[in-house]
Amino acid sequence: MRNQRCFRAIYLNNKNMKKEKLESKINHLEFDTHLFENEVWLTTEEAMEHLNVSRSTIYRLRKTHSIPNFKLGHSPMFPKHLINKILLHRAMLNVKIN
Repeated sequence: MRNQRCFRAIYLNNKNMKKEKLESKINHLEFDTHLFENEVWLTTEEAMEHLNVSRSTIYRLRKTHSIPNFKLGHSPMFPKHLINKILLHRAMLNVKIN
């Protein structure tokens, strides 16, 4: 019984550490509320064409929450301008300044 408690405490501690690391890696992205006024919403096929990726890549990006989307009925919709802004933000994080 004692071993089970120790194992559970170690598991919960590791889980909390992983969560804290994940939260510290999440970058804050600010956006203008006026961005949504003229937003262009893409279907899966349009998003595939816009990003030049396969359907399975779009599904993987949706599943990992790497790109914003919402479901309208049974169809996922993607905000084009917000996707572009997020991708540009992530690209800028990869730039090294000497």
